Amino acid sequence: MVANTELQRVGLSGWRTGLRNLLRKENRTWWGTRRWLVQSLLWTLVVNGFTALVVSAMPLQAQMTGNPEPGPSELVTTGAQMLFQIGILALAIGAIILVQDEIIGERQMGVTEWLLSKPVSRSAYVLSKLLAHALGVLVILVGLQGALVYGLLSLIVGEPFPLPGYLVGVAGLAAHTLFYLALTLMMGVLTTSRGALLGASLGVLLGGMLVSRYMGKFIMLTPWSLGNVLPAPVLGIPLPVSIWLPIGVTAILSVICVVVALAKFERLEF
Repeated sequence: MVANTELQRVGLSGWRTGLRNLLRKENRTWWGTRRWLVQSLLWTLVVNGFTALVVSAMPLQAQMTGNPEPGPSELVTTGAQMLFQIGILALAIGAIILVQDEIIGERQMGVTEWLLSKPVSRSAYVLSKLLAHALGVLVILVGLQGALVYGLLSLIVGEPFPLPGYLVGVAGLAAHTLFYLALTLMMGVLTTSRGALLGASLGVLLGGMLVSRYMGKFIMLTPWSLGNVLPAPVLGIPLPVSIWLPIGVTAILSVICVVVALAKFERLEF
């Protein structure tokens, strides 16, 4: 009987009650099915496929226009810009799409109410979704794509690409992607409308990029600056302020989204 039960009693109490079982349930949606494979292939095609296509087309374009063929430094610059300007937008949208229905869908189907009738805390319910999906997003959307682009840049220069600066750029990409994951989960708690959730999450992403043009230096205090500044540490370009400032601000905003989601979910009535 126990072996066939979705959730098994564990010896945790307080806010952690049921967290282990819920994490096991959520992780199975990533690693117990073909989801990890499908997402790996999809985002490799979107991020690395597009980056490789643009980089490989540069010599051909130079020949067609009669310009000198680009050297390794120009190819590396383009590759890094593609990852951190195009990739940062694509992966944020990917995170929004992947978690948009995680809380709203279960609330509408009555799954949330059923789970909370078991020895499961409300905090554990929200955190299990955050942790499981954050792991999947970090490994597949950020880690895998970053590793493949690193291989591409190393292939261009003919030796291992300098790693420290590249890791800083990938850390910023991870912080940016996780912010939109946390924002979307928060909206799943604040509203039961998928339209409102997508409107708010995509509005912050796309609208912020438009508004950022008029923010001047204050842009460095928002996640919207990361698409433009993350290539700098990778390419060794100095910035007027530390690259860790926008990365840190983005991480803090993610924590705020999680805190708001936990606080609001504790007060929801089912």
